[in-house]
Amino acid sequence: MSGPTMWHYTCGHGAAGIQRDGMVKPHLHPLLGVPVAWFTDLGPAHRLELGLTSDRLSCDRMEHRFTVADVGPLQWWPKAARLLRLSRPVRTELEQGRLPAHWWVSFDPVPVLVAEAREAS
Repeated sequence: MSGPTMWHYTCGHGAAGIQRDGMVKPHLHPLLGVPVAWFTDLGPAHRLELGLTSDRLSCDRMEHRFTVADVGPLQWWPKAARLLRLSRPVRTELEQGRLPAHWWVSFDPVPVLVAEAREAS
C-alpha cells in the first residue's frame, strides 16, 4: 500500500510501550473479538471522525501520534470489517458519525518511527 502518511494515535500510557518496542501491537478489541491496532490518514483535528473522543475513557487517546514506517501490514477498515463478517449493529456502533473510510487496521505488529513521535495536539 502506498499513498498518504499513516498514523497511530495513543494516550500517554500507551506511548511508552510503543516507544520502547518501535511497534504498535494489536490489542483485543471487545466488539471485534480479535486483537487489532488502528491507524488513519487523518490529522489531529479529526478527533470525532476517528472515534477518539475519550467519552468512555479518562485518558486523551490523541495525546501522542506515531508515523507508520511500513504500511504493508495495514488493511483498509471497510475491507477488514467485511473479512471479519461483522454484524451491522457492531459496525454501526463503531462507525456512526465517523469517517471509517479513513481507518486502517492491522492484526500484526506495525513498525513506527519512534524518533518522529510527537504530541498530536
